[in-house]
Amino acid sequence: MEIFETPLPGVGVRYEFTAEGGDHVGVIVRRDGKRDIALYDRDDPDSCKGTLELSESDAGKVAELLGGTQITARLDELKHTVEGLAIEWVTMPVSGGLTGKRIADGQIRTHTSASVVAIIRDDRAIPGPEPDFTFAAGDTVLVMGSDDAVDRARAILTG
Repeated sequence: MEIFETPLPGVGVRYEFTAEGGDHVGVIVRRDGKRDIALYDRDDPDSCKGTLELSESDAGKVAELLGGTQITARLDELKHTVEGLAIEWVTMPVSGGLTGKRIADGQIRTHTSASVVAIIRDDRAIPGPEPDFTFAAGDTVLVMGSDDAVDRARAILTG
């Protein structure tokens, strides 16, 4: 089964897959910890038949019911370890922001305290890019920091 991942700037990440029975399912993992489960129309995958919003606690209960007790416990443990840490994937625009410019030109760490920790370009991952790395349109940039720092870094990256 193939799972498609789509960053939703400022919201979180959407995951989509087609279940073995043919249903098209989406899960939005929001930055605030909530989850949305969406069921799409089989004949029109752009048409949503309905959604279900789950709190973080609800999502944990559903995971346990589906056999994820050990995973849920590990995720809870991890969450406490990284309390206050925001991680976001930012897609570089066709123009504007830092597209065509170096990481150093944006002074992201200096102005926001957030860090650019990796970049995905085409099918290639670039972990720990150097300050002289030049952004290109369509690059996906992994930014880490506090919620506020990540929001400000996104603004610098995308203009």
